[in-house]
Amino acid sequence: MANTSYPILCDGCGYPASPVHIAERVARLELATRFRPVHMNLLFVVLAPLQNPADDFYGPPQSRDFFDSLMDALEIAAPSAKASTEADRSMNDAARLAEFQRRGFYMSYISECPIPDESGNASTAIASLIPALVRRIQFNYKPKHIVLLGSNVKPLIETLEESGMGPLLLLQNRQPLAVPSPGDLSARTVFRAGLRTVVSIGAPA
Repeated sequence: MANTSYPILCDGCGYPASPVHIAERVARLELATRFRPVHMNLLFVVLAPLQNPADDFYGPPQSRDFFDSLMDALEIAAPSAKASTEADRSMNDAARLAEFQRRGFYMSYISECPIPDESGNASTAIASLIPALVRRIQFNYKPKHIVLLGSNVKPLIETLEESGMGPLLLLQNRQPLAVPSPGDLSARTVFRAGLRTVVSIGAPA
């Protein structure tokens, strides 16, 4: 019987790591590095990547909801509205990611790996990862502003404020921003209004 125990813990998520797990994390980091801006205007922070490696934000992803909703909310449109083939769609997505980068936007995570569905102590693992993210923000990313996306990253607010980065946070009524659902024009307007307090949507800062 094959030994399936993995005594090494992954630096990105804190869970036991198989060689496949490590390889997937490295692949995600390599994809993100291609589109990392030299100077970060807005650092978007979400809880964790999606489970399927093919759905990685910087892939570009096969799963469209989050990617398209965020890009539409930021008014980063696809160059060609008539992408009929997979190659055309891939070129469109790459162009949108390049524009995301050009504006000084970057996507980061509390957990750099997907959180296992069967995990019963996800909140404990996430809490242990927050200090590492705060250090990356302070000494590596150094963004002008930080946008937390999703209610599940709310615990990060207090830590960032205690670290002196409260003024960088863009919040809505002391809450993280919510990415508008596809077609939700009202939510999209609220989202854009929150960002326009510091940056002009549609143009690089």
